[in-house]
Amino acid sequence: MLRFGCHNFINSLPILYGLKRKPAECFLTLDNPRVIARLLREGSLDIAIVPAIEYLLNADYLVVPDVCIAAKGPVASVNLYHRKPPEEIRHIALDSSSLTSVVLIKIIMEKCFKVRPAYSSANMTRMEDVARAKADAVLVIGDEALNPPPAGYGVLDLAEQWRRMTNLPFVFAMCCTRRGTDLGGFEETLRASLAEGLAHVTEIAAEAAAQSALPAERVKSYLTQNLRYVTGKEEREGLKRFYAEAVAARLCPKEREFEFYPG
Repeated sequence: MLRFGCHNFINSLPILYGLKRKPAECFLTLDNPRVIARLLREGSLDIAIVPAIEYLLNADYLVVPDVCIAAKGPVASVNLYHRKPPEEIRHIALDSSSLTSVVLIKIIMEKCFKVRPAYSSANMTRMEDVARAKADAVLVIGDEALNPPPAGYGVLDLAEQWRRMTNLPFVFAMCCTRRGTDLGGFEETLRASLAEGLAHVTEIAAEAAAQSALPAERVKSYLTQNLRYVTGKEEREGLKRFYAEAVAARLCPKEREFEFYPG
């Protein structure tokens, strides 16, 4: 069986819905985005939902079409919590599990707010960690970012700021495989799993709420109103713009044209 990896946030649940009900379809690995990216890079996975920046950094990758995690407008789960106005921020603590959002916040700070803060990595798994941070601002991704910020913090939603800057969606994660991998039709299985998940969002939201402190309606709204899961024309344009901005800011070596599986 193929080895498939995905991050273990609520936003991945529609993608995984069908696969979890048919465990014989693949060996499934769930972890944070940075770990999943590393596992695909080193060959421990055959296909994975990886941070979008990974495609730009790995010439060996092909895009598996149609499955992504994106937003056009507020995403709600990728936030900069700040104690100073953005243009006055001098130090940002970055969620250590993040890859794509780390690049995005650097672009936003320079392009939108004309500042270049110092950056450091931090383990931000709870709002208590944010409250105790000594930095001017903290980047938090994933489920914890769906909670209200600590007292005294403003919130900058990175996807919403990107939309204001470009009028394009932002793609946080997408499906990739390494060149030469034979997926054996698993890409169709993955698309079917997503379609099944999107048809059962109410059930998914209820299950996720039961395992978290979030209300079911909040989870359902997040999955249906904040997120996009299909890589359409607008999403590809958003990716191209992001890659161009990352290269221009010298955060990545060079741009790549999209190369799609099977190549």
